[in-house]
Amino acid sequence: MRIPLIGMNGDERCLDHHRRSTSLAAMAGTFTGIGIWEYDWFAHHYCNWQLASVLIVIVVTKLAASAWYRFTY
Repeated sequence: MRIPLIGMNGDERCLDHHRRSTSLAAMAGTFTGIGIWEYDWFAHHYCNWQLASVLIVIVVTKLAASAWYRFTY
């Protein structure tokens, strides 16, 4: 596979590293969002529903994708 910006040839390892780094970044962002939401909830007694809805969508998408891959592959 040719990577246009880098000018290198990539292979399965490149795609696997990309997949893993994206997954790790998504998990880090999710945990950070949960931390912010819990801080607002416990420290200020305020529920940020926009942040809560984004976190719920992330969790539901992750669980749905896990179930899909488990039963189809």
